[in-house]
Amino acid sequence: SAEMIGSSAAYAAGLTGAGTRIAVIDTGTDTDHQSFDAAAFAYALAEDAKNSGRTYDLLDEAEIREKLPQLNISRNGGPSAQELYVNEKLPFGYNYVDHDLDITHDHDDQGEHGSHVAGIATSNAYIPNGDGTFSTALDSVLVQGVAPDAQLLVMKVFGQNGGAYDSDYMAAIEDAIVLGADSVNLSLGSTSPGFTRSEAYQEVMDRLTESDTVVVISAGNAGHWADNGF
Repeated sequence: SAEMIGSSAAYAAGLTGAGTRIAVIDTGTDTDHQSFDAAAFAYALAEDAKNSGRTYDLLDEAEIREKLPQLNISRNGGPSAQELYVNEKLPFGYNYVDHDLDITHDHDDQGEHGSHVAGIATSNAYIPNGDGTFSTALDSVLVQGVAPDAQLLVMKVFGQNGGAYDSDYMAAIEDAIVLGADSVNLSLGSTSPGFTRSEAYQEVMDRLTESDTVVVISAGNAGHWADNGF
């Protein structure tokens, strides 16, 4: 699909996602997977800086601390910036449904869909060899993300008991915008979603159009919406 969306043209222009922030609102992420390795991510940015001279404004613990009072998760106390910051590749991680810091798939049976999506979007351009060196991902594991040098914000909305709540992913969308996400992905939905007339949700949707964040959601994962709606 990279060719279909014009990735080759972006790469030719030197655009690899470096300096951008992608939020994936899903089942979480396999944080110790080699494709999300923080050292390999730092190596890619160093190589980019060496070749282009560019530097980037990365989301870090200090920025999270500054913006924390504005986040939905800061209500009723909430975690600290130090707890939310995972590493340079995954600078933010929170479990919105279980209200804790477990953003992996390790303790639930919802599946690893979140890692699948995050990998398509942001899996690194380099893979660690285990000896402090790195190999090109396309050569060693035959895959890299569309924006391999982007940071990944992990917003888990499917918890240990499965299922997701619209209130959680609405809150996550708002927090992603506050954290400066350039893109927010929600590959989730229902074959029988029903309808909502919530003024609060409509306000959130209206505010999205006023931001410079691109929020995308999957369509057609389970047949046609009209099959189960009227």
